[in-house]
Amino acid sequence: MLRNTIFQGCERYYPGINIYRMKFLFSVTILVLLNSFCLQAISQGYQALHGSAYSGSTAVFNNPASSVNSAYKWDLTLFSTQLKVSTNSPYMKMYSNGIQSELGLTMKEGTASRFAHGNFDVSLLNFLYKIDNRNAFNVGVRLRSYTHIKTMPLNYADTIASLNDFLIANANTPYLQGFITSTGWMETDLNYSRVLMENSYSKLSGGITLQIMKGLSGAFFKLNKMSYLEGKTATDTFFTFTGGGGSYAYSDNLNESTQKDFLNKSLNGLGLSLGIEYLTFNSESAANSGNNVLNYDWKIGVSLMDLGANHFKPTPYSIQFSDPNPLLPDANFDTKLSNASNVRDLSDSIKTLFSNNSDITDNFSISNPTRLILNIDKNLGNHFYVNGELSMNFYSTSSFTKLRTRELNLLTITPRWETIGWGAYLPIQYNTQGQIWLGMAVKAGPLVLGLHSLGILKKEPTINGGGYLMLSIHPFSKRRVLSKLDCPE
Repeated sequence: MLRNTIFQGCERYYPGINIYRMKFLFSVTILVLLNSFCLQAISQGYQALHGSAYSGSTAVFNNPASSVNSAYKWDLTLFSTQLKVSTNSPYMKMYSNGIQSELGLTMKEGTASRFAHGNFDVSLLNFLYKIDNRNAFNVGVRLRSYTHIKTMPLNYADTIASLNDFLIANANTPYLQGFITSTGWMETDLNYSRVLMENSYSKLSGGITLQIMKGLSGAFFKLNKMSYLEGKTATDTFFTFTGGGGSYAYSDNLNESTQKDFLNKSLNGLGLSLGIEYLTFNSESAANSGNNVLNYDWKIGVSLMDLGANHFKPTPYSIQFSDPNPLLPDANFDTKLSNASNVRDLSDSIKTLFSNNSDITDNFSISNPTRLILNIDKNLGNHFYVNGELSMNFYSTSSFTKLRTRELNLLTITPRWETIGWGAYLPIQYNTQGQIWLGMAVKAGPLVLGLHSLGILKKEPTINGGGYLMLSIHPFSKRRVLSKLDCPE
């Protein structure tokens, strides 16, 4: 099966580099994007903790103004990681050979527009320190990655084993179109937040995060309106391509064999995030115990996250192409692409298949997932809270003229119960793909563990959701949290 061949190839490459990925990008998208998913989305949303005063140093991932409203004098997140994937095509299925059963990856059959979106991040040694009750800073290092794949409607069947099989199955499809965008970078976050205004019944804070970035990997593939005509002989059905084109590129640093050269060829960039946070206190709390970061009534946050883009120098084998040779049947396309043994051969083969082609030599940029976040948190008392969040992306990833990323978050409601050392969370998400996810998270001392969607626990789960893990250390004494460190000065 062609699908199995592709997956075997996927095991052998790092995303964006090897000939297997480039052949996947071209032949798979030109056919079916043949599986429309070989996603290695290895990324943002420690969703259960959004709005919480106990989220510590990771709070600035959602609002840069949150660090000054942390429940802790200091917090060191030793390690945190998060993976989120949304797709409508691949899913896990239980297979049985009569002796034993095992879970395997398969694809949904039929005609549909197929998509796969994923993001991943890792945070190392993220450190928060509150200088006093009015000022705080936060520093940390993060690795982040975003991948987006989408096709126009096309038909897929498990019996497809060649380009010709795919074109026969899609004989009534007007044209083939799709894209893949993938980016990964490392960033050092420098955050500062302070109280801007405070009285007996409210507090307004503001924060800013400067992101010093290094683009580690960037890649894209675009296939635009590839059309074709069916022809028949006495014994066979063949196709000729009549129009359309595409382009692909990946960052040149991915060709380097040493870590030093890889990093030296990675380009630098800057990003920026801004936020404000407004807390209200009721008269009872103000009279009895004074205001602190735990006895607020309402907490309202607005943030503008991830302004900026990462920049990449393309590999010499990056090209754009159009106008397929109408004299070549699909068998020629299949043979030339299959026989390419490296990226240079692949580029040379494509140049013989399309009349117009040119090398991509200019640096390309992939925008960060810029978005506006509105977060409202209500303190219900007795350690119960409910959080509502609306995340609005500035960019769509489907543009054929711009390379962009975006978050999957859209609307989330999270009831939670939490104390300094324990917590239980039930986030309910309606994401940008129209999917509803019911998640779950728990906190036990320094450890937070969560799932974006409990659907992965089904017998035959879809490849949707993901999870997050955080390990942090900070004061665990309630007396310390509610001490003079958090009282108005």
